Amino acid sequence: MSGIEEKLALRPEDTQPVIDFNKLDFETTDELRPLEEIVGQPRAVKALELGLGIRNSGYNIYMSGISGMGRKSLVRDILKRKAESESTPSDWIFVNNFTQEDRPIAIKLSPGKGKELRREMDILIERLKDDIPRAFRQEDFSREKQRLNQHYEKQGREAFSRVEQLAQQKNLILKETPDGRILMIPKKDDHQMSNEEFETLSSAQKEEISRNQQEVGQAINAIFNEQSEIGINLREDVKKIERDFASKLIDPAIDKILSKYKNDKLELWFSQVRENMKENLGRFREKESGQQQMLASMLGGAVPEEKFLEYRINVVVDNSELKGAPVIFEESPNYKNIFGTIAGTVDRSGKLFTSFNNIKAGSILRANGGYLIFNIMDALSEPLVWKELKRSLKSRELEYHMYDPFGVFSAFSLRPEPIPLDIKIVVIGSPLIYHLLQIYDEDFQNLFKVKAEFAPELSQSENTGLVIARFVKKLKDNNNLLPFDKNAIAELLKAGARLAGDKSKITAELSRLSDIIHESSFWAKKDSSSIVKDFHVHKAVKEKIYRSDLIAEKMREYISNGTLLINVKGTSIGQVNGLSIVQLGDYSFGRASRISASAGIGNSGLINIERESRLSGSNFDKAMLILEGFFRNKYASKHPVALSASIAMEQSYGLIEGDSATLAELLCLLSSFAEVPLRQDIAVTGSVNQHGQVQAVGGVTQKVEGFFDVCKHIGLTSEQGCCIPASNVRNLILRQEIVDAVKSKMFHVWAVNSVDEALELLSGLSAGNTDETGSFHWKVDQRLISMLNIIKRQKALSFEHEYPAYSSSPNSSRDPRPRFPGDQDCT
Repeated sequence: MSGIEEKLALRPEDTQPVIDFNKLDFETTDELRPLEEIVGQPRAVKALELGLGIRNSGYNIYMSGISGMGRKSLVRDILKRKAESESTPSDWIFVNNFTQEDRPIAIKLSPGKGKELRREMDILIERLKDDIPRAFRQEDFSREKQRLNQHYEKQGREAFSRVEQLAQQKNLILKETPDGRILMIPKKDDHQMSNEEFETLSSAQKEEISRNQQEVGQAINAIFNEQSEIGINLREDVKKIERDFASKLIDPAIDKILSKYKNDKLELWFSQVRENMKENLGRFREKESGQQQMLASMLGGAVPEEKFLEYRINVVVDNSELKGAPVIFEESPNYKNIFGTIAGTVDRSGKLFTSFNNIKAGSILRANGGYLIFNIMDALSEPLVWKELKRSLKSRELEYHMYDPFGVFSAFSLRPEPIPLDIKIVVIGSPLIYHLLQIYDEDFQNLFKVKAEFAPELSQSENTGLVIARFVKKLKDNNNLLPFDKNAIAELLKAGARLAGDKSKITAELSRLSDIIHESSFWAKKDSSSIVKDFHVHKAVKEKIYRSDLIAEKMREYISNGTLLINVKGTSIGQVNGLSIVQLGDYSFGRASRISASAGIGNSGLINIERESRLSGSNFDKAMLILEGFFRNKYASKHPVALSASIAMEQSYGLIEGDSATLAELLCLLSSFAEVPLRQDIAVTGSVNQHGQVQAVGGVTQKVEGFFDVCKHIGLTSEQGCCIPASNVRNLILRQEIVDAVKSKMFHVWAVNSVDEALELLSGLSAGNTDETGSFHWKVDQRLISMLNIIKRQKALSFEHEYPAYSSSPNSSRDPRPRFPGDQDCT
């Protein structure tokens, strides 16, 4: 190994995070207590404390962060612990509004009182259904009713007796026909006058009889009117007796219920109930008709439609079983689940109707007085949810609306009384959604004033190993997993650092760690082990990669059989192996690609073939412009730079983005100009600025592993390796297989800070500068000067051909030809 190789080579311990086993003060995770609190998220915890501590309107909380970080479960646990120490909110009931039936009344009751009141009201109705008919059958009621009947019958008889006396005075006989008519027949002596006898009377006698009949008829009509009044009075008096008897049952029962509730609104409603019951006593005596019974039989014994629904209690919020404030996580935040609904009902006749009993509570009402958590992206994708949520939070009250997108029940809609809201909303979403809402929704920043942002990784400076071990303990207790020993936890920390892409960090995406934990336990059980060990974690990580590595394996096969032209041996001018990342959902891998450059004489500048073919992104194009800046900065300080060069990513047919290939592209160009071959057993990744400094890139671990897999597939030579930016060493966390290869010197990783170091590594020449004879940059500069002189000669020859009169005196003061410093060859 050359001096530059030894200087730039990474040690095996540089390729993995260092685990401090002194902090893993346990043998297995069974010795630890489960993880319940949020650890390593001080910014999010402080935001939560602020948002939960201020009950004012608008201090709702937006939980920001990528998915899989355990935000939902951790926040729910925090809220539950906080809610346990808070007071239990009230129950809410809806009752019938007897004066305006489309406006049901909302009443607040102490926790548990709603269910109790509903039960007592149901008992009262059932009792009255039995007691009121029984009371009307009692002897006292019958005697009182009989007395009234006798009294009014006596009045009727007395009135009719007066008519009969008047008829006798008028010599008329009263006779009632079967159809209820009363005939007034003239009397002669002691019998009624026949038609023949009537015909023998004189006209004066007939007229007198007619006058008498009219007078008696008027008296009869008066009696009929009086009888009607007597009937009305009888019914009123009977109804009054019924009310009095019913009051003796209704009033004490209602008073007994009211004695348990000190609620003015409830007392007012019960006064309406008393009056309505007393006005409709006949309903308590109605029995199910034979027709209804027959219909119920035809419907398979269905229960007849419920009567007395207007007296029922609809408990929409029942907190009888709740200890502290409610914490509700709404998994499906659609309109009905969030805000509740007013259900429509179809009766047996097909008629559509609804009532206050059809009002159903949503999660926002059930969480009233506490906390509601849901995913904001799910809510935004549901019709009307976000608009109604903002309206409710701004007005601080919940208005019920029948959710009927097709308008079927629009004619039967209710408008229940609004319910005041005292609720804390916690929404979970991505940073992108938060910023979009901040920009495009003017109400959002006033309603969600607290942003609790979860960092994507945890710092290794804290005792993260113990945290992860306690997390394993929690999963083990909840999912019947095996315990982990300290070596397995160490490997889990390495896997977490690998997912975070930083030796000093560990991923906060606990769901991804959870997958490794579950799979490690699976392999340990399959191995008949009672404890998960480090090699079980190795197995889980390896198998997870194997399940997703099919496409990468195919690419390695294409390289080995020559379909994809990648050379991992020898040297070549103007060619180098670059490294890129292929992203396939939850799996990414490194891919080796040949980058080639060609240089020639001309003024076309640097041609980006990817851009010309419209296969490059803006960042890739920017990187190519930076390369032009490097050439100007390095070689154009003493003479103009005239070049014509092209660069391409070979066998690439999709869109290329990013600047991680800048170093490899620059090495290709410099090799092409200097005509110095570069090693093909080294793959290169890194970004470059205009001053030749090598900058960090993403996915360095996957890139190194990708090239190692290619070399292993073709055959390791102990000379192969990767050149990465020195600033990426902290991001390099390799598989144990590659660490072992580095340790045995079968594979190498070199870290460079500058283009010069990379040139020396790949070419074996000193980078030097443009004035150092024999150095790499001197060779490039000489080639550029040579190409510039050729261009100037071509221009001079072209000028002489066009202006032959000046060809004999090139040094004349009138010579219009351009002159260049140090240009002796052109004279």
